[in-house]
Amino acid sequence: LVLSGVASFLGGYSAIWALSCPPPSILQILSYLSLAIAVPAAMEAAGKSVRSVAIASASTLSSAANSTPELYDGISATLAQAMDAALATGNAKAMNNVAEGCARLAVQLRDSTRVRAILSAMAMPTLQRARSALDAMVSSSGMDNSGVAASQMEAASQVLSSCLGVLREIIRFCDEPPKGSGDVHILSDVLTAAWPLLNDISSRQCCRANDAVLSSLLEVQSQLLGVVPALIAPYFKDLISFVVRAYEETFCPSALDYISAAVELFDSEQSAMTVASGLDESGKDATFSQLLSHLCQYTFTYITQTKRPNECPQIIKAMFEMAQRYLLFCPGGLCQCPEFSSLFALATACLTECKGETESTRATAIFLTQLIGWKQIRLPPAKLSKMEQYAGTIDNLLAQHGEAIVKACIGGLSGGMPQILWPSLSECLFVFTLHIISTSHGADEPNSILYNWFYSAISAGVSSGDSDVTQIVNNSITPELKSNVISIVFGLAKEGVKSKPKAKMLLMDFGKICKGETSTDALLAYSLG
Repeated sequence: LVLSGVASFLGGYSAIWALSCPPPSILQILSYLSLAIAVPAAMEAAGKSVRSVAIASASTLSSAANSTPELYDGISATLAQAMDAALATGNAKAMNNVAEGCARLAVQLRDSTRVRAILSAMAMPTLQRARSALDAMVSSSGMDNSGVAASQMEAASQVLSSCLGVLREIIRFCDEPPKGSGDVHILSDVLTAAWPLLNDISSRQCCRANDAVLSSLLEVQSQLLGVVPALIAPYFKDLISFVVRAYEETFCPSALDYISAAVELFDSEQSAMTVASGLDESGKDATFSQLLSHLCQYTFTYITQTKRPNECPQIIKAMFEMAQRYLLFCPGGLCQCPEFSSLFALATACLTECKGETESTRATAIFLTQLIGWKQIRLPPAKLSKMEQYAGTIDNLLAQHGEAIVKACIGGLSGGMPQILWPSLSECLFVFTLHIISTSHGADEPNSILYNWFYSAISAGVSSGDSDVTQIVNNSITPELKSNVISIVFGLAKEGVKSKPKAKMLLMDFGKICKGETSTDALLAYSLG
């Protein structure tokens, strides 16, 4: 405990050491913390402090090394010592903290050749441990289904997953481009050493079948995609094939996260990926549309035949976060996808089928909100023009599913979903209302289709597992409340998008009225306004 306290003290005053201590003393502090990591009681505190001290002193050590080049050797040895100590613990938190601190210090150094060498020295022990763990997994997978084999597989997979996490952290903070046109990227040596290992992991079925290993591998690949796209570009088609195959086999949400990152990366015509692929705008739309269609088909089959949406919330979350990326960065690929209508229908269903699970329901609501309100999300002119081509398609989908959207949002606000989801549901409902009223003459009139959708949804109340909650909500929904809420929401929608904050507040107050947390007097401010 004393050692843990000392380690925390050193980390807590890291900024002081960076300002007042000479570079050799800073390195001695890091060395001391590296020794402390080996003590179980101080392990996590020392790991955090290595991160804090390394980050705080990066500028100081960089300036000193620039004027005293021999200091690079001391920095390299100290960082390698810290990484070795963290790896020896097997503790993922300590390993990731140390990896982040060492990487962020290394990238601040100005001699790119020395930086490449330091990063390689940091990464090599990790890669060696990962290779040993991979060999152990492969060996265990070939054994009989005994308890010993399962235990060995579990232990090896944990080591491999944690080593991939360290590699991810090293890559994550090395996003600075080469300083000169002829310079190579500071990660080039690390990537050269890591690439055969990453390929071997991706080719092993035992690794793809392990959720932790596969997720960690995909996270590493996503980081590489964002940090060194020029180095990854020649292998991109093979990587996409691997990601799709991994999703088909395991339905791992990280595979969809990778596709999200790829869609965003291809957004710029000058990006390394776009240049390497040779695709023009229409070619990019067609390629990503086919990819989305394929992923949707597999997902639709999975959630209709294997698991319901509420049983796989991470897949639903990843699916609609990916769809949102398509909307923002490749709207043509989204809207011309053959499964676009089915994807919209799934999003509508998931507002209720996710049973109020926070992350999946929020991701679904945000996707629908931005798709319905695409005119307000400030897309670049070329993308806005693309969306205008499909405006009729979106309007037809809203006509088909509008009633279900209204019912799901109002049902969630009136007690069917956790209060943390109310802002997302409120915004989705108002953006939908705004779109219908601004594009359909007479939609705000009593007895219009939109009015009837609202009135019916509010009248339905809520069916809760808690009978007391159900009674409170249904007793709160009076005819006066229905007409007042609808009238105010429609009036705010007629004022345009500037009224969205006020409309969200109104709808959340409606939810509080339904729960009995406030009275209908809360509506007076909106009526007077």
